[in-house]
Amino acid sequence: MSFERMSSEADLRYQIAALGAELGPRVRDATTELFSGIQRESMKYPIVRDSFYGTDPRHRLDVHQPERQDGDLLPVFVYVHGGGFIGGDKSKPGLPYYDNIGQWAASNGVLGVNITYRYAPEFTYPSGAEDVAKALEWVDTHIHDFNGDPSRVVLMGHSAGSAHVASFVASPHLQSRLSHLPRGVVLSSGVYDPAQGAEAYAIYYGDDAQVASRSAIPGLCKTKIPLLLSSCEFDPENIRQQTFSLVSAMMREYHKMPDCVFNDGHNHYSVVYQFGTLDNWLGDRVLRFIASVTR
Repeated sequence: MSFERMSSEADLRYQIAALGAELGPRVRDATTELFSGIQRESMKYPIVRDSFYGTDPRHRLDVHQPERQDGDLLPVFVYVHGGGFIGGDKSKPGLPYYDNIGQWAASNGVLGVNITYRYAPEFTYPSGAEDVAKALEWVDTHIHDFNGDPSRVVLMGHSAGSAHVASFVASPHLQSRLSHLPRGVVLSSGVYDPAQGAEAYAIYYGDDAQVASRSAIPGLCKTKIPLLLSSCEFDPENIRQQTFSLVSAMMREYHKMPDCVFNDGHNHYSVVYQFGTLDNWLGDRVLRFIASVTR
């Protein structure tokens, strides 16, 4: 790594640190501005937009395709965005997010699939996990059309998307219609036990009497699907505590440290904005995880 690159990354992380660890428009918009101008890869890989994987208008996904394919079926990376359970989308007009993640996958010879899903308050628990299952059913059926291998899928969720992916993994009945389970799952800065901070998550998980039975942690501790857990230095404390609770539970279950990556110098937004930039810490770690579970 060159000195110039190290200096540039250090300056970027200094600016991220100065923003603090809160959630909300101030930090989100400032982080968006920091990263929008430094995307290393332009939008150069073909994208098939808005394929419907279900009947709701939000049951849509995009497929990002590597330009050169040698005939072998490609591994598939499915990404589920965040948005506080009430918003967000797989792509944003005029911004590279979250196309940057699908384009990052394509730039590494992996078929990228970005999905969106139904929101609270109209749709509540477990609608997000159900939508993840529906999207994976679509992948099972249709990804061959894009030279993708449905038996070599890695699934990632961030923030609310991570909560939905975790609930899917923790619910075997949602997996029963799949021909192929994901080979691996990446959980990034999500909510895994809504009883911790129940008021903040009530719009999706329900009231205190309901959330106690809606923790994904017991199911995550039982799954045979390999997991990679991701947390950030400048995640809000309640989000960091969610990851720590999951790590602690898995250590009690397996008597060893689960596979984790700690993203120092990043906040809740920058950790996914970094995909496709020179500061690609989490992207590089996820790529190694994809290679390890799909070989």
